Amino acid sequence: MKNILLTGGAGYIGSHAARLLIKKKYNVVIIDNLSTGSKKLLPDKAKFYNLDIKDYVSLDKVFSKHKFSSIMHFAGCLSVPESQLNPKKYYLNNVFGTQVLLDLTKKYGLKNFIFSSTCAVYGGVRGSVTEKTLKNPESYYGKTKDICEELIKSYSIRSKFQYVILRYFNV
Repeated sequence: MKNILLTGGAGYIGSHAARLLIKKKYNVVIIDNLSTGSKKLLPDKAKFYNLDIKDYVSLDKVFSKHKFSSIMHFAGCLSVPESQLNPKKYYLNNVFGTQVLLDLTKKYGLKNFIFSSTCAVYGGVRGSVTEKTLKNPESYYGKTKDICEELIKSYSIRSKFQYVILRYFNV
């Protein structure tokens, strides 16, 4: 059975993804600092670590213990209004936290990285949007997610892993 690391697994999207992975017979390891998630949402069959994605040393121990094949990165600060009031928090959590995960992805040779982004990378676009629509984030939240997307693309070239970026419009 493949080991999957799922960050933000105590949140709405992460907990649903974890349940589906477990149903498909994957070993799921969840990392969440419970800042916005809830322990009640964690599936019983998942291994849980109450850790912050910015904590390289603790995450390194988890990576070395579980030998992951893939990471699904759903952790992140996500309030547009809060991001405008506290941009440093959003940079540290969303960008620096993602970079920590990418460094560990490279170190341990993971082959797949799935990232939970946002439609906020497009800004206030009216009408239909495609993946070819130019990104123009207006909020700091959208800007941090855009930076993360570019980091992932850059790391994937150097580290030779596959990635998927999910840009939700409404969950």
